[in-house]
Amino acid sequence: MSGSYLPHLAGSAYADVVAVCDVDMSRAERSAEQHGVAQAFDDVTSMLDGAEFDLFLNTTAMPAHRELNHLALTAGKHVYCEKPIATSYEDGLALVELAETSGLELWGAPNVVLSPQFAYLRELIHGRALGRVCAAHASYGHAGPSWGPWFYGKDGGSLFDLGVYNVTTLTGLLGPAEGVVALSGTAVAEREVDGAMLRAVADDNTMLLIDHGNTVFSHVQTGFVYRAQRGDRSMEFIGTEGAANLLGYDWGPAGVEVWDTASGAWDTRCEDAHGYCWQSGAAYVAECLVKGVEPMMTGAHALHVLEVMTAAKVSAAHGVRMPVESTFELSAPTA
Repeated sequence: MSGSYLPHLAGSAYADVVAVCDVDMSRAERSAEQHGVAQAFDDVTSMLDGAEFDLFLNTTAMPAHRELNHLALTAGKHVYCEKPIATSYEDGLALVELAETSGLELWGAPNVVLSPQFAYLRELIHGRALGRVCAAHASYGHAGPSWGPWFYGKDGGSLFDLGVYNVTTLTGLLGPAEGVVALSGTAVAEREVDGAMLRAVADDNTMLLIDHGNTVFSHVQTGFVYRAQRGDRSMEFIGTEGAANLLGYDWGPAGVEVWDTASGAWDTRCEDAHGYCWQSGAAYVAECLVKGVEPMMTGAHALHVLEVMTAAKVSAAHGVRMPVESTFELSAPTA
């Protein structure tokens, strides 16, 4: 993961990577040498004490996110964390509150709200070009990671790892969730990971229904049981006067396909990503910090997405609709 972020940060005029950390010192040193970073550490506390920097980028395994984010915020650092910011809503809320009371920022991937395709869909939906959009569906899955046992532990799963992208996009475009209903379970109980067999307990097959209020509904289907899936159209937004498909995935969009009522045909638009990529979020927030502008990405949105996902787990376990209490506001594009 850091191998994807570091080259992108190196190309930013607003970020200077001063230190890297890995529990394996040899890996940390190799990464530092490869990317021209001055300092390498094998302990986060030592890095927080021994290096001067403003923004902490957390690309560790999901179960470690809460603890490391807390350490960084307590040390007075802004934090950009890979998804999710924590694995329980309560821990996520505590982190967001800590950031707020400390005068710091906490951002959580994914950065899907930054793509030109997201902006174009937002314009279509909010501008009523499709009429009133009342329904949307999204799907994203693969066969499951072959590395990292934690993906299949109690704090892992396909919803946290993959469905999070769609949940972020759908809530960003259709508004915050008010409630959720989900079906979820472990379809493949035995997995080979890092050359060894393990017993999986995390969800690997999830169907999530989201109520955005005002009779606007969406659904997300995600899992680690997708040996093959068409990725040319991964999301669809259906309105009373038309429809639009997101071409590609929301983390790697390739355009927006819009039903043209006049011609009675689909029209492909907004194909240029203009440099957007899924690993650009850290460089983006660094630019916002330097320029003193408010990012579109917010800790409140990341927290809301976390509540949606954790509520989905409870819904699936108990067969009930779960309310979602948190909310957020999505600002206009910046930086």
